[in-house]
Amino acid sequence: MKIAFMNSIPSPVWRGGEKWMVTAAAGLHDRGHSVICIGKPDAVWLRKARDRGVDTREYPVRMDFDPVMIFRLWRFFRKNKRDILCCNFEKDVRIGGVAAKLAGVQKIFVRKGLALLYDKATYRWAYRWVVDDIITPALSIKKSFKQFEWINQERIHVVPNGVEIPDTAGWSRKYLCNELGVSGECPLVLGAGRLFEQKGFEYFLEAVAKIKNGGKQIACAIAGGGDTAPYEKIARNLKIETDVFFLGERNDLRRLMYGPDIFVLSSIDEGLPNVVLEAMSVGTPVVATRAGDADVIIDDMVNGILAPVKDAGCLAEKIRWLLDNKDMRMRFSEQGLSTVKQRYSIPAMVGSIEKLFAIKTG
Repeated sequence: MKIAFMNSIPSPVWRGGEKWMVTAAAGLHDRGHSVICIGKPDAVWLRKARDRGVDTREYPVRMDFDPVMIFRLWRFFRKNKRDILCCNFEKDVRIGGVAAKLAGVQKIFVRKGLALLYDKATYRWAYRWVVDDIITPALSIKKSFKQFEWINQERIHVVPNGVEIPDTAGWSRKYLCNELGVSGECPLVLGAGRLFEQKGFEYFLEAVAKIKNGGKQIACAIAGGGDTAPYEKIARNLKIETDVFFLGERNDLRRLMYGPDIFVLSSIDEGLPNVVLEAMSVGTPVVATRAGDADVIIDDMVNGILAPVKDAGCLAEKIRWLLDNKDMRMRFSEQGLSTVKQRYSIPAMVGSIEKLFAIKTG
């Protein structure tokens, strides 16, 4: 197949959607398909795609609707015949999707990693006349789109994300403990994600405070970019500022995830939470809120523990119970890794995308 991926994310940004596109593009390229990635000049995700051997093109896409850019991309698609275009943003649909449609590209996909869709004229037009099919990693996102009668549910395809399973030989808990300057004997929990409301870190911090106030020593680390000031203030107000460490955005997140006793997802809203899969892939037991498809990944008390969203008291109880049960941590470690290997591997994800694209192009 001849496939194009388009993502007009600002050049320095590298998040889940960009990681998915690079992984999908490189995986399909490795399987012998002709793949081109389209993005902004100097985009990090394009550089990573090139590093994986994928062809790339740079276009300075800025406005939500740009006739000049549509014309430029129409010429590109006329010259570089494609069977499929997979878009990331609505802007990509309104510019790249329109250009591809006019140039005769057979199928236009859009990937929705979050439930961001609105009942507005521009969306109704795009999803009736430009977009042929939607890919989403989460069943919860597909269900949320039922509210839009102008989208055929049969055009929405759930393809779970895949994660790499790293070689952890030589890794140790000391790596994270040394980073924080804490004893290896100290109970340690880790959360990860960008510091904004969706991730519910205020409930995580409140849970840590409840555990500490209950008389148990605990240290908490949070890895992720964003403004730490509001969360540092919460930690001070809870009197746990010396027990909480903000690590910022990290390139070594998976190795950090190997260190804690428990990885905690405190999110209010998610699609398919990749960080849960990443923690499981290094054998770290998980306590997660029922956000998005967390309860699809986790079978409660089998390969991890689930807690309600926005309930710091229950989250604290679940974390403390697991900290006190080493045997259960070992069980969840083994079962979590097995879950990733069986259901959420990179080959499984790429194979599902390949099969879907092949069916749709007939």
